[in-house]
Amino acid sequence: MPEATRVLLTGATGFVGRHLYPELVRAGFDVVCASRDPESAGRRFPDRVFRRLDVADPESVHAALQGCDAAIYLVHAMGDGGDYEAAEREAATAFRQVAEQRGVRRIVYLGGIRPSGKISKHLRSRLGTGEALRGGAVSTIELQATMIVGAGSESWRIVRDLSARLPLMLLPKWLDSRSQPIAIRDVVAAIVHAVSLQDAGSGIFELPGPEILSAKEILRRTAELRGIRPLMLGVPVVTPRLSSYWIRLVTRANRHIAEELVQGLTGDLVADGHGFWQRMPEHQLLSFTDSAREALVEEDRSLKQGTLAAESWIRSLAPRSAPRPAG
Repeated sequence: MPEATRVLLTGATGFVGRHLYPELVRAGFDVVCASRDPESAGRRFPDRVFRRLDVADPESVHAALQGCDAAIYLVHAMGDGGDYEAAEREAATAFRQVAEQRGVRRIVYLGGIRPSGKISKHLRSRLGTGEALRGGAVSTIELQATMIVGAGSESWRIVRDLSARLPLMLLPKWLDSRSQPIAIRDVVAAIVHAVSLQDAGSGIFELPGPEILSAKEILRRTAELRGIRPLMLGVPVVTPRLSSYWIRLVTRANRHIAEELVQGLTGDLVADGHGFWQRMPEHQLLSFTDSAREALVEEDRSLKQGTLAAESWIRSLAPRSAPRPAG
């Protein structure tokens, strides 16, 4: 496939989209950002071009994809609750169909790795979205990651808050589950590379981080970066659903997202080999400790500068008694 020139970036104001945009521009792409509220997004990011996109509105999808050679699909509805699984699949199918009509040559989708054990609703929906996007004529590259470490990530927010606020951690058995957390900078590099791959067909590629870590080890290492050494005690019977309740009390994570993410930790999320990194042999992956340290530094810098005062994730660093800003 010839290198795409104009790229539609969905989810442009979200965690991955905010980090991805400058790297796409640096790579030479003409980036058009998509948002359900382009006017508000434009005020936040005045140097970017926004088009309205509501995946439930086919006309807006047509308009957003006009003139685009490629699209990066970062849409999900998990935080909305309800039957988001059906909504995500329907949205992906409609987006793919419009992309075909518009002559889009490449879709890049960021999804999740299939677990070794029972699959949660969240991961099942992520996999179903990828299947829907790959079901047509447009070459679709699905990149599958586990926890993405970076300032603004919901899963990172939970880890960060738990490690900082609990002097005593009761660790249920499911925290022995293993994954390969990946730095946001590595995810961004993979997406940028995937946009211009010459492959004509579609494919699924895992995005493993450089280390296989248990959830318990992830919490311990993050706490140590803050100079905290919590007492960790194993407990035999605490279900993921029960754990999600106290996670919502200790952190400010979205209620629906917290429950779904924890439900996804009942089995290992480990890649079968090096995955997509075989296509990028020169790329050096950031270790978990370095990526966690980078995320903490970025959050601290943002707090000092006051540049992200309106972001929900940065408000979560404030004391639990602090009021939320209005609006």
